[in-house]
Amino acid sequence: MKIPALNVKTVWMLKKEIKEVLRSRWLILGFIISPMFAWFFQGAFLSFIVAQTSEEPEMVYITIEDDGVWGRTLYEQIYANRAILLIDPLVNVTRAEGEALVAEKTVSVWVWVPENFTVELNTTTTSTMVIWVNSGNFRAQAAAARLDRFSRDVIDSFIVIRDLNVNWYTISPEANYGHSLAIFLVMLTSVLAPAPYVGRSFAGEREKHTLEALLVVPMSRLKILGSKLAAGLILLLIYSLFTAVGILTYNLSIILRVANYPPDIRDLNINIYTVNVQTIPLIIFCQLLVLLCAIGIGIVISCLAKDQATAESVNNMVMLVPTFVIGILGFTGSILQYSGAFGFFILAIPFTHAILFLNAVLSGVGTPIGLLGNVAYLIGFTVVFLIIGAKLFEREAIIN
Repeated sequence: MKIPALNVKTVWMLKKEIKEVLRSRWLILGFIISPMFAWFFQGAFLSFIVAQTSEEPEMVYITIEDDGVWGRTLYEQIYANRAILLIDPLVNVTRAEGEALVAEKTVSVWVWVPENFTVELNTTTTSTMVIWVNSGNFRAQAAAARLDRFSRDVIDSFIVIRDLNVNWYTISPEANYGHSLAIFLVMLTSVLAPAPYVGRSFAGEREKHTLEALLVVPMSRLKILGSKLAAGLILLLIYSLFTAVGILTYNLSIILRVANYPPDIRDLNINIYTVNVQTIPLIIFCQLLVLLCAIGIGIVISCLAKDQATAESVNNMVMLVPTFVIGILGFTGSILQYSGAFGFFILAIPFTHAILFLNAVLSGVGTPIGLLGNVAYLIGFTVVFLIIGAKLFEREAIIN
């Protein structure tokens, strides 16, 4: 396909489309409010959840394999201070039962004091207690943090030279809650945001019979389409800018909410619920790819639809179903765990590769080949639909 040259008519058309976009105050306001509201709402919601974790009790499973004095002492102190630690109930289980709960991912908090706990404290002055915690459970995270701090205080209060190591393990397979939230919001808001603009620019103009006047301008339809896409990029940049502002606002709401907490609990909540600022450029990059892909699909739908309402309805239906499917799957576990025809269907959805890209980057397990593959598939899918959209826009039936 020949790329149209940038001449006076093209510049005129580009200015016209940009002015049309900038005159649509409600459209611009929607691109500003959408990401801001999504992140602000989640920040307020999580601030409420964090507050609940400091007041509501949680079930804790405990296994004491140590027969020595320190194992018994630690258990007795935890049992006696259940009300302070917000533990209700404290359930004794065997190691096998605890491991089964972990394998089934049904455990909230499991504390395991291994054999030779007392012997190691007496001989090496250091011993280890293990805590398994469900990272998707707000109260469980808070309960585990309280147990961590309390257990260290118990050991240190009896013999100061003793040191207790606490090994934390989680059953969340991928990124933390803040990253999972970022992934879901990027998918949900990005695929739906372009629908009003795309519908108005194509199906909307045909419905208002302004497309015929536009197409009689002595310039190729491909240049007209390119001008509309360029104007759309202005909206994408606005959307991305306020996504970054929304993420920072979200982080700030969490940080302010836990500012008065003890340092270990404060740091734990910040690490779990906030989005690493250094990853924002990667989130924005992936979001731009998703937005462009959504625009490409939207152009094809709008060129086939008879009016703006139909274009937006079909676009929302086409976008929303796969987005919710892969969004829910991304929250409940790794998308790559699915195989067969269903797994192939999931991987064929372009937005799946955006989730895989963000998961790999944010959890630190991505490989260059895998990341490039995800980006290449998303870009390839976008280019194909933009080409199809250009062909549909060039056909004579577009004005009918």
